[in-house]
Amino acid sequence: MMKKELGCKERLIEKRDGEHTKKTERKIAAYLLENFDKSLHSTLLELADGIGVSDASIVRFCKSIGYTGFQEYKINAAMQCAPEPRLYNPSLSVDDSPAELCNKIFAIESSALEQTKQELDIKVMNEVADLLINAKRINLVGTGGSAISARDFQHKLLKIGVRAELQEDKDLQLMSASLLTENDVLFAISHSGSNLHVAETIDLAKKQNAKVVTLTMKSKNVVVEKADYPLYVVSEKTIFESESFSARLAQLAMLDCLVALMAFKNFDGSLEAMKATRLATSVNKE
Repeated sequence: MMKKELGCKERLIEKRDGEHTKKTERKIAAYLLENFDKSLHSTLLELADGIGVSDASIVRFCKSIGYTGFQEYKINAAMQCAPEPRLYNPSLSVDDSPAELCNKIFAIESSALEQTKQELDIKVMNEVADLLINAKRINLVGTGGSAISARDFQHKLLKIGVRAELQEDKDLQLMSASLLTENDVLFAISHSGSNLHVAETIDLAKKQNAKVVTLTMKSKNVVVEKADYPLYVVSEKTIFESESFSARLAQLAMLDCLVALMAFKNFDGSLEAMKATRLATSVNKE
């Protein structure tokens, strides 16, 4: 068993040079050592492609050097190689003034919006808008920050008269997915695309022949691999993708585009719904 006090690089070296190390493990260890920084910005599937092994082999390898899986390896590797201030965000520095911090964050988020727009596939967006309009039921799925984006999407859909379900509890998400039909849509949001719970929920929906729309970062990942209709956001590269400053802003922009497309495809119905929902809440406003 590996010594717990060993850092990631030391564990990799020990595995690479070990007398009883298997060929595949030696190959993975050598690649991770040679591409230590690059691997921190890779998804599990991207890394598997780069090395030429299965994603399961990488997970088993990470467990063999004392981690619970790839994500724990990645976190510990980042802690070892990145300066502590850069763990918060690689673009920011503790020496930045308040004005510099704010300017950098605005620049990061503006860049994410522009890059996401450049990657926009209008054909797929239009197909998804039609799919959602015609769906008998829409289930929204997301955890963490992506759940916040999903909640905002649900709110805006309701304003134009489109009802969508969103459960915060993971068990309820799975239960709801298991009851979908071929006339329903599961809309899954996961910035990293590596959320295993979201992937499991998608699997259940697909067993019921429901259509699956995903919104993830532009990469090869376990969530987008399962999508019927993949949508992408582009944001600044961080070691921990789920903590990206610009990820949620790009997600919200994509979702706003979908709501607008849906609203204008059913303009009269959307307008009536907007009037009704505004009137319903008007008593709470001055």
